[in-house]
Amino acid sequence: MIKITDITLCTFNFKAAPEHKVSQLYSLLLQTGISYIEIDIPLFELIEETVDKSKTVLRIHYPTQINTFPGFAGYVCRLGSLETPLNLISEIQINDVRELNQISKYSENKNVRIIGLDDLLIHDYVNTFAKIKEIFSGRVEFCPQNRYYCATSLAAEWVLNKGENIAVSFCGSGGFAALEELIMILRIAKRHKPNMDLSVFRKIKELYQELTGYQIAGNKAVIGDHIFDVESGIHVDGILKKSSNYEPFEPTVVGMSRNIVIGKHSGKSAVEMKLKEYGVIPKSEIISILLTRIREESIRLGRGLNDREFISIARKFS
Repeated sequence: MIKITDITLCTFNFKAAPEHKVSQLYSLLLQTGISYIEIDIPLFELIEETVDKSKTVLRIHYPTQINTFPGFAGYVCRLGSLETPLNLISEIQINDVRELNQISKYSENKNVRIIGLDDLLIHDYVNTFAKIKEIFSGRVEFCPQNRYYCATSLAAEWVLNKGENIAVSFCGSGGFAALEELIMILRIAKRHKPNMDLSVFRKIKELYQELTGYQIAGNKAVIGDHIFDVESGIHVDGILKKSSNYEPFEPTVVGMSRNIVIGKHSGKSAVEMKLKEYGVIPKSEIISILLTRIREESIRLGRGLNDREFISIARKFS
């Protein structure tokens, strides 16, 4: 059974953020279908009334703090030891594959989270995953870090190779694998669908940007504003005939819609589609003339045309 723990709220400074906004982000993250959400003690004390302990893992400094904060689904601690409770996960930092020979000394730990292994994807990761699972007989959670921009791929490969527990963060916050990308990969490759409606990603994105001040790029996978913008003529034609040729999932799955952008690469199908959006049924002899004018204007502007510019040109030929 796949268990995803989201660690987003442990990756940025929320001290200046309004309490209700942080509580809202906590609740929205739970709606993505993750198994658990990880918070630290200061955050728990800030949003205590919102926290669902049965769905929350608490990051603590010492195992003895479990007695001070009882009732959570689990606990994560860097200083875990052999005598720790079953619901305590000992976090072990393994920076790269050269340090893998050290993990056998932790083999007696009941539950571990291995964090790091940024470079594993360029090595024999399949056999390494098998070795890690063989060494640790209890719960083994992998939390790949993203120094080589491979964390999400590693997270996906871990799960696809029967790793059951994985820790990630929204948008890869803090330098980890991206939650939204992993959920979408598992939805497509493994038909893992704990939440059919992923439009909540749009709300999380807006709130995440507000709380962190970080603007997510328009081409960011799954949540970027422009990932369903299409200009090239052959792509538009292909999408209109069978969208799965170019899109691994429908825009509506993540609360978005497809946007046909008219520009110098646009073809007849794209222009016809755009005109129909405005209720215009074009004459075939007009399309070629209109395409020429669109390409000239797009080259002059050095970009695609927005809808207002496109309609302005189209009206001259109607």
